[in-house]
Amino acid sequence: MRNNFSLRVSSPLVIFLAGIFIAATLFAGSQKKDYYVYQYVIQKAEGSFDEISRELVNSAKENGWQVLAQVDNGVPKKCPYKARVFVLYDSAYAEKIMEANSKTGPFAVVDRINLFQDENGTHISLVNPHSINRTILMNDTAYEKMSEEHLQALRKMITGSVKGTVSDKGYGQKRSKGYIGKTMGIMAGGSFDGKIKDGIEVNGSDLEKVVSVVNTALMQAGPKWGTHEVYKVDFPKYKTVLFGVTGTPMDSKSFEIVRAGSDNSRKHFKCPGLAHAAAYPLEVVVVKENSKIRVTLVDEMFRMKMYFEDAGKWAFMKHMGMPGSIQDELLHKMRVALKLQGLKVL
Repeated sequence: MRNNFSLRVSSPLVIFLAGIFIAATLFAGSQKKDYYVYQYVIQKAEGSFDEISRELVNSAKENGWQVLAQVDNGVPKKCPYKARVFVLYDSAYAEKIMEANSKTGPFAVVDRINLFQDENGTHISLVNPHSINRTILMNDTAYEKMSEEHLQALRKMITGSVKGTVSDKGYGQKRSKGYIGKTMGIMAGGSFDGKIKDGIEVNGSDLEKVVSVVNTALMQAGPKWGTHEVYKVDFPKYKTVLFGVTGTPMDSKSFEIVRAGSDNSRKHFKCPGLAHAAAYPLEVVVVKENSKIRVTLVDEMFRMKMYFEDAGKWAFMKHMGMPGSIQDELLHKMRVALKLQGLKVL
């Protein structure tokens, strides 16, 4: 009798507890995770700066990435350290991004790996696909699996070629969702698709000619910020071309502003902002739509917020004119070049 009674009581109890467990699991799975903008892969990497650089390039090529650019970043004055960003491109991954959203996707298709130095040695970090994809593809959970697989592929490629202390420590701005709100309730926030602005519109349908002119213009370094093109990617299927642009003193000034950001452990370093070097290159996109060709960029303050928000509100506000000045430099030289070629700029 005791055993039968125990069975009758425990069966509903087991079902009840199982229901609670399943509900809790589903609830936990539906919660949005926190991701930092950047993530370390290797800290205190072994070898010289150039040796590690060669190992990264060789490993990337062997594992299917195209190395679009290697950019030696500018550094703040009296900084004794280096930073070098590797722009990598995986065409299969890029196609998934473009299929998801061909308007916003070009701003997320490349990978940026940062090799940089500080008082503790030489380190490798990257822009976390989770953080960027959630913002750019505008869906916090739909691309979680794709982002995680790509992140792990990047980490495997790096850790398989460079020795050092493996790390997955995040840094930069920490976000629980892809949507980025406004600073002090008034500035720079919003949905990413609304932050892609038409810098230039050209009346016509000759995409190849416009791209050629833009390409030539971007190759010339800007007079104030040194902005110039370092890579180009074509997406014929989407009538879209992506240019990557960087420059010094644009980057060195950015690193001076952000400093250690929210990472208190680095605040005493001479030039901690080098950890944010993978914020660059920035993107210029040329896209054909019917009888118009548009040259688009991400709103300058929004992009600054994406990659440098952990600089703090007051640093952000104090230097709010800088990103606008950078985009003015880019747009001016493209606009002048297009007009010189007889193209009708609207």
